[in-house]
Amino acid sequence: MKTEQKRPIYPLPELSQYETSKELENYLGSPTNSNNLFCFKNIVAWDEQEAYPEEATNLLEKWDFHHYYIPSAYGGKLESYEEFLSLMRVISRRDLTVAIGHGKTYLGSVGIWVGDDETKKCKLAKIIKEGKQVSLGLTEKNHGSDISASDFFAEEVENGYLLTGEKWLINNATRSKAITIFAKTASQVGPRSFSVFLVEKEMLDCASYQHLDKIKTHGIRGADISGIRLNQCLVPKASKVGKTGTGLEATLKGFQITRTLCSSLSLGAADTALRVTLDFALSRQLYGDSAFAIPVVQQQLTDAFLDIIICECVAISAARTIHVAPEQMSVWSAVVKYFVPTTVENMIQDLSRVLGARYYLRESYWDGIFQKIVRDNAIISVFDGSTSVNLYAIALSQKHFIKYKAKLEAKQLNKLNNTLENIFSLSQNLPSANLSKLEISNQGYNSNLHSIEETLIKLQYLYKTKKHNLDIIHVAIKYTQRIIILARKINESFEQAKSFNSYKESPEIYVLAKHYCMLHAAISCLNIWLFNQKNMSDFFSKGEWLVLCLERIFSCSDYLQDTSYKDMLFSCKKNLSNELYNLHQENKLFSVISAQLPS
Repeated sequence: MKTEQKRPIYPLPELSQYETSKELENYLGSPTNSNNLFCFKNIVAWDEQEAYPEEATNLLEKWDFHHYYIPSAYGGKLESYEEFLSLMRVISRRDLTVAIGHGKTYLGSVGIWVGDDETKKCKLAKIIKEGKQVSLGLTEKNHGSDISASDFFAEEVENGYLLTGEKWLINNATRSKAITIFAKTASQVGPRSFSVFLVEKEMLDCASYQHLDKIKTHGIRGADISGIRLNQCLVPKASKVGKTGTGLEATLKGFQITRTLCSSLSLGAADTALRVTLDFALSRQLYGDSAFAIPVVQQQLTDAFLDIIICECVAISAARTIHVAPEQMSVWSAVVKYFVPTTVENMIQDLSRVLGARYYLRESYWDGIFQKIVRDNAIISVFDGSTSVNLYAIALSQKHFIKYKAKLEAKQLNKLNNTLENIFSLSQNLPSANLSKLEISNQGYNSNLHSIEETLIKLQYLYKTKKHNLDIIHVAIKYTQRIIILARKINESFEQAKSFNSYKESPEIYVLAKHYCMLHAAISCLNIWLFNQKNMSDFFSKGEWLVLCLERIFSCSDYLQDTSYKDMLFSCKKNLSNELYNLHQENKLFSVISAQLPS
């Protein structure tokens, strides 16, 4: 297999938001080079010792990575969540332990950034700038993801609050200098019964709190996963963040950001998993040729590539939506948090079959990084709301989805098109993120899904102008027409489910929610292509990947399959396989964005 002519070097000029991740890549160096500190050899060794990766986190501190946990308005470097997503992806493709352990400072901070307590924001910025880690004390052993069942109580007294209770499974609980604690501030249970406290541990009476022992975990073994117990621990009244009773709202809004950013962890892990497996398939000689030449192996590798592209379209568009339409993030973030981690989990398991015995080894091939990825990646779908929690949130939002079936008026249509262009056109400058516009529920509105008819019109126009491969556009149109019908069927099914008093407990709504996510992913791919043909390499601008992504998303749906496309899709798959090979040979990121990696 020959390498195609080289494409533009990383990144394309219009996509300046990815320049910072290029700088970080070059700063950290190639993880396959054992002379670099942040290399796979060291990463696996730290994991074997269950040691916190101190050297790697110090390397990030020297680069001032922690400044990206602070919005620029408060003296930090966080201006674009799309840029932040790409930076976390750089770290995650090396080691999820470092990415999760270091990134938890943002998780511990986000509940304050989304609020309106300016004093706490300035204080928090100062803490982070000094290189101090911040953790989040949210979950409790007896209640798990049901945070409203919290037993942790904050009693108001004359000179402050007495905090009593135990927080469990906290990343960096012991190492952090500050912790944001979610606590009950009212005896009755209700949405206004909780508050958040920013607690600096060095200000506490040592006798009033204790760290819990480090918990042994299946993956991210070196992370400081433990907990903290407080007993009548006095904190000043100034520790309370914002108004009393706003803790649950701030936490749920903060999750809309972190659930979206979790996709960077999955994307980073996916890239390395595919890179390891492809490298093995190309070097492994079987039956007189490389294993990559075996059709079934090549199919599994190209399917993995498609999974990455699909997840990337979903993740990047959601990160941009934080800036463009934050009021829609309650649904977008839940879709991302369900779809991306579960897709990547399945992808990695499929790749393990190609590696065979080598996927199971804790040493040898690529220093045993694949087996670490298998273990580490499994945690992503659990934290910041598990798979079932996010599906449930999506299902509840669907009761409002049917409100938007009616045709949009011209004024609404113009607004929708502007929103879509700002979200999906990667060359469009993003407005500053206004997190005060986040909503607990957006009443089911989703610009992406509600643009299906407009997407079809755009594709039909391209077909008429004959400026693109007509076969590709024709297939994309056919898929889009079927997507529209499927969306209507979902609405009809949900309307029927609504007639049951216990519809919230019905397993059917989880199936509908999964279908909703499939639709969102498919339309994300369509819109990324429609709005970025000038921002992509020649291969990606042609759109062959698009129809393959649509086929991949709906591969389990008999309704959306059409065997008449078989020959054309076979040709597209061969071209995609060539592109995967070329990206590997040129040492570029497996992505729709042309990203050169350090050698």
